[in-house]
Amino acid sequence: MITEKERKSHEELFKLMQDNPDLPVIPFVDGEIVAGDDFGIWMGSWGTSCVDEYLIPPQNYKPVIFKSDDDVFDTLEKFLPGEEFDILPESEEECRKVFDALPWTKAIVVNIDLPG
Repeated sequence: MITEKERKSHEELFKLMQDNPDLPVIPFVDGEIVAGDDFGIWMGSWGTSCVDEYLIPPQNYKPVIFKSDDDVFDTLEKFLPGEEFDILPESEEECRKVFDALPWTKAIVVNIDLPG
């Protein structure tokens, strides 16, 4: 038997998939689920889903960045080489053009949360 919260999460995900059949569905797993390396399989639960865009920065910064976080300067600092970041204008409005032009990937983002 699933909980009402799980049922709503399923319905939300299925509707997004029906409304956006050409988008990939990408699960993002809560770090607490896989905190140890004692096992090869971990259990999670379906969390919230949404359509968003994400960016995988260069190797010097591992976590995925979501466009909806709308942190223009932080994203540019993490994504651009230092010399490119250093010459950016100070205006967020001008930097937003660079932010929007980054190689974002649009997808249905599904949060995989701790069970329970």
